[in-house]
Amino acid sequence: MTKITVHRFSVYDVQTDENVVSRRMATLEAITRARGEAIKGTAFEIDAADLDPDLDGMTRRGFLPRAEPLGFQRVVSV
Repeated sequence: MTKITVHRFSVYDVQTDENVVSRRMATLEAITRARGEAIKGTAFEIDAADLDPDLDGMTRRGFLPRAEPLGFQRVVSV
């Protein structure tokens, strides 16, 4: 399967006049199209099949990745 990187992101909500964290994850390209901002440290590599077929570059609402975030430290060096 094809792997892609998605991020959590925030976007401006006109109803509340505030930035809110989306319930979706998205590629950097999709975040740019939505005029959002990627949240640092939230990159995950997922299967392209996990994207919502109706929203280019975005997952379904409430998507939970099945892996560790990219760059996650698994071992503590002493």
